[in-house]
Amino acid sequence: MTECKGCSAGKGYVDVSTVDAGSACQIAAAVRSTGASFLEAPVSGSKGPAEQGALIFLTGGDEELFKAVEGPLDVMGKAKFFLGEEGKGAKMKLVVNMIMGAMMTSFAEGMALADGAGLKQEDLLEVISLGAIAAPMFKLKGPSMAEGKDELSQPLPMAAAANERYIAARAQDLGDMDFSAVLEVLKAAKK
Repeated sequence: MTECKGCSAGKGYVDVSTVDAGSACQIAAAVRSTGASFLEAPVSGSKGPAEQGALIFLTGGDEELFKAVEGPLDVMGKAKFFLGEEGKGAKMKLVVNMIMGAMMTSFAEGMALADGAGLKQEDLLEVISLGAIAAPMFKLKGPSMAEGKDELSQPLPMAAAANERYIAARAQDLGDMDFSAVLEVLKAAKK
């Protein structure tokens, strides 16, 4: 982002996109170069929580802007956190998504184990919902996974392998290139 059209002193820019911390800092610099204030505000939550006004805002940037937009954030979300400087919201979202991904993987493995052991997945879902590991995500996703209707419940080995290549590309400082940066990763691996 090289310029911020419409930004100027006295205005604020609230960015609810999901970007990495470095990008959030670049956007903040571009916004602030106009005299405007900046607040990153990525959310934890998906379509359902958005429709219900139950998002969780993970913000960083100008605290004065955070205070100025508390009302609208309260309408769209059930919670908001000011985490400090820009980039902190993106980092918190990364941590939350990593934990959520690990939880979903363990949950799916448990469902597969229950199925293989001849247990009803519906019984497993009820046991989980009543115990210490009850989680809204399990309640939301569990029934469709048990019915086999979750379109994401199949293995994705190609996507996982591709993701590893993109991680390697970022580690080699190729993050500003487009997705063809994986070619450079493959070339480097041959050396």
